[in-house]
Amino acid sequence: MHKTKPMLAVVAAVLWAGPGFAQLQDTWHFGVKPTENITTLEVNPTLTVIDNKEGISISGVTLKSYRVIDENFNWGVELPLLRFETPGHSVNGIGDISLSATGVHKLHSGIDVGAKLETMLPTATKEALGTGKWVISPSVFAVINLPYQFYIHGEYKHYVSVAGDGGRSTVNYGRPRLTVGYTSPAQWYVLTTLYYYVDFENDLQHEFAPEAEIGTLVNEGTAFYANVSTHAGGNWKQKDWGVSIGFKLLYL
Repeated sequence: MHKTKPMLAVVAAVLWAGPGFAQLQDTWHFGVKPTENITTLEVNPTLTVIDNKEGISISGVTLKSYRVIDENFNWGVELPLLRFETPGHSVNGIGDISLSATGVHKLHSGIDVGAKLETMLPTATKEALGTGKWVISPSVFAVINLPYQFYIHGEYKHYVSVAGDGGRSTVNYGRPRLTVGYTSPAQWYVLTTLYYYVDFENDLQHEFAPEAEIGTLVNEGTAFYANVSTHAGGNWKQKDWGVSIGFKLLYL
């Protein structure tokens, strides 16, 4: 009689194995899907090599916090602490602080949708560390949840300056994004993303910038990741390559 209960548990687990894959995707949260509405605190060191031959780069640490308002809404703030460096000169300071509000909605069809309104404030303490403009950045996105923990994330984001230093360049560019992601039941994930930038202010200059990221849960409420990106094509070159790592605390 005592052996019957463990056997029934095994049978139940087998019967649930198929649909369980979809449920496992919701079990482990990494804070990478834009439709994941969870509270996070993140430390993100980065290095962006703007021109490898000339030795021009920008590095630093960005502190990020996103706080849940309710099941559909959250707000966030990002504070970049940066260093701009050339062979003969370097500056350190605060970059442009970002504030945002996001709304998400999960549809019954397995497609999650959302919208985000972000603003970058001209808070940079040195000219090289920011745009000198107050930039508004709205975006819309959708996540298609696929079998076996795969998903596709599509997004369009637009950046436009509305005020600021009249002597600095006007900001007006779009950024479509396509991501294919996989979240493993073994508590790790991988993302491959293609960004496409098009500058509406400067003769439709454009850039293709692919990115790859791998991350894992250290425990249920802590995640670590590493990210690499590069310039892959186009007549607008914002960087040669970049690398970053990150540490997230979840469910705060």
